[in-house]
Amino acid sequence: MSRGAIAGATVRPPRALTGLIPFLGFACLFLLVPLLGLVFSAFQVPIPGQPGETSWGVANFALSVSGAQGESILNSLQVSLTAAVIGTVLGALIAQAVVTLASDRVNSVTTVLATVLANSGGISLAFSFIVILGSVGILTGVLGLDALGFSLYSSSGLILMYQYFLIPTMVMLFLPTLQGVKREWREAAASLGAPGIQFWGRVGLPVVMPSLISGFVLLFGASFATHVSAAALIGGANFPLVTLKIAGLLTGGNSSGQENVAMALSVNMIVIALLTLAISLPLQKRSRQWLSSK
Repeated sequence: MSRGAIAGATVRPPRALTGLIPFLGFACLFLLVPLLGLVFSAFQVPIPGQPGETSWGVANFALSVSGAQGESILNSLQVSLTAAVIGTVLGALIAQAVVTLASDRVNSVTTVLATVLANSGGISLAFSFIVILGSVGILTGVLGLDALGFSLYSSSGLILMYQYFLIPTMVMLFLPTLQGVKREWREAAASLGAPGIQFWGRVGLPVVMPSLISGFVLLFGASFATHVSAAALIGGANFPLVTLKIAGLLTGGNSSGQENVAMALSVNMIVIALLTLAISLPLQKRSRQWLSSK
């Protein structure tokens, strides 16, 4: 083979890379370009007395963590953490119950239901909860929830509604982990005189803990970024969330001229999302290493 042929062969792009070109182009056009525009706008501060003129600065970020914007971030963190804790505990217990039953049919039905429910949400979900647990909901009067002071249009109502998709998400994430706990480990622990509680305390829980924490982090991120369901349920007047605050700043009205503050709030949300991924991905990798070990 001539040198020219060898040189031509070395510069030929791999077929796998060639197949990725349309996807990379799509990602750059619809993800990277809007992201760069968002970050650029977040650092553009209006110049007082000069309409339409801006300068570089971080004043938008200062405004995004103070006043009503700061309150919305705290509210979102509070709701997301509480909802994620409840969803993690209940989802893990349901997954453990499915594994304990050791039924292929139950496992298949649970997997399908968890997949469907985990992707449910939006206006239809909020409307369903309003019909059932709203001020004049079907169960509100039957169970006397109004007398107990429960209100669906509050943080408690949001947390309850979020469980509709958080618990199935946790089941979907945690069920494969529990199924990967080897029977040989339990038999070895039993042969050494360790009952089930000691097995989970000394062997099982340390193995599944990375996956459990990873699931909690993902549930927190999903709760924090939820917008449509929360907007349909509470609108933003009673209990402002960061996603609702961003929408309010972008719609104008009394918030006209604060679009760049909304961009700064969006950047804050992106940073939180990246932190959740930075925590979740290593934990998932560690869990897979444990469960795939012979």
